[in-house]
Amino acid sequence: MFNRSNRGALAAAVVCVGALTFGTPAAAGAATTSVPSAQNAALTVEAGAGAKGADKPEHKSKGRPDHAGQSGRPDHAGKPGPPDHAKGKDKGKGNGKGPGNGGGGGDAAQCQFTPEGGAAEGAWDRDSLAGVAPDDLRIGNIAAGGGHHSDAEYPDPFPSDPEYREHLASEYSSVTHENFLKWEFVHPEPGVYDFEQADAVVAYAEENGMDIRGHALFWHSQNPDWLEDGDYSQDELREILEEHVRTVVSRYAGCIDQWDVANEIFQDDAEASIRDSDNIWIRELGPGILDDVFTWAHEEDPEALLFYNDYNVDGLNAKADAYYSLITDQLERGIPVHGFGSQTHLSMQYGFDNSYQENLQRFDDLGLYTAVTEIDVRGEVDENDQMSAEDRAGAAERYETVLEACLAVSGCNSFTIWGTLDAQSWVPNTFPGEGDATLHEGDYERKPAYCILQRTLVEHEEGDAAWDADPAFEECRSILQEAGL
Repeated sequence: MFNRSNRGALAAAVVCVGALTFGTPAAAGAATTSVPSAQNAALTVEAGAGAKGADKPEHKSKGRPDHAGQSGRPDHAGKPGPPDHAKGKDKGKGNGKGPGNGGGGGDAAQCQFTPEGGAAEGAWDRDSLAGVAPDDLRIGNIAAGGGHHSDAEYPDPFPSDPEYREHLASEYSSVTHENFLKWEFVHPEPGVYDFEQADAVVAYAEENGMDIRGHALFWHSQNPDWLEDGDYSQDELREILEEHVRTVVSRYAGCIDQWDVANEIFQDDAEASIRDSDNIWIRELGPGILDDVFTWAHEEDPEALLFYNDYNVDGLNAKADAYYSLITDQLERGIPVHGFGSQTHLSMQYGFDNSYQENLQRFDDLGLYTAVTEIDVRGEVDENDQMSAEDRAGAAERYETVLEACLAVSGCNSFTIWGTLDAQSWVPNTFPGEGDATLHEGDYERKPAYCILQRTLVEHEEGDAAWDADPAFEECRSILQEAGL
């Protein structure tokens, strides 16, 4: 049986030193870092993306909150309102890499991918999204690669495109692995892990003072064939899952600030029933396994915030209700659940649920953090892969409404856009005829949706006058004026 003691013994016996560079997918494949089962390797990483922020104006991110390291729903269990460890601190909204970042009185894990000389402290130009965001809100995007990119005509964006990496670091204070931490990518064979690209993303974030969201430990989709088609007993499956969770989370202890621990566990039927057919873990091990996966992750990194994450929970609906009931029960039993993430994949072909903020607020009232984890807004596109001007304006307004909801809920600590360029987005592959869902055109020109987010952040922090008068925002003022926004 895999447990923490024998994992520690194995880790003590093997030290793997990996030097990682960004290259083409072919080169990356030739230098794959595969780690044997249960190995907790200590690495030093040399990543090719240089640190940003050393010469940028001061917009600093904060250290880890004091709440981290408390198991489950701590002292506030059974009490109304937010817990002692949540509101009033920095709400988990910082890069967790500065001094005094603990929760454990200096016991917080040191990220093994921290550059020589210490972790960078994030700093962004004023004319950016991260540069005008509140200090307690992470504005994020994805490190694109794997998944649908593997069959595309272009190479994986994150490993292969320095301009893309530079853009991410200049605009965002948080990054999420799009596919590099999903089972099919990181655990391609029984007992073998491929951490090369996941490590590179973490090293990049450390060098650029960015937070990291880990995505995802427990999901029904993008599992490797060896797992889905294997003939495993319940005990064997449980051991495989525990070994995976502990190996991955322990590798990035002190590095990854928030984890999407359990992803999309409820279905889209009227009852929002649990996925007990296509989720191998729930089907074979029962829904009680959810308690275990959160507990294992918490034991491996008590400082990380642990989230549920799902789509179509954009208001007071059956699926969101199911999460509310599940999490309430888990908190009462002391299971370490810290947050609820709403993916927020929206389409202009459907209406918008005006109870979005109310839904976030009720999870906040439980003492949880909340996050907008994967927002994009798609619509029907023309021959130029663009929505109509009307739909573009409507999409920008939806981005604005969701950001305003997050800003209004005190524990909403992360706002992540799911993709940078439309040509690389998951949307056209999944929804033929739809697209134009991201914030930038093909050469990183800003869309109205980008500018409306920038305006919302500036006006929230500094008032209308700052937006109207500051020369730094001249480009976006012009874009919004032209769009009638």
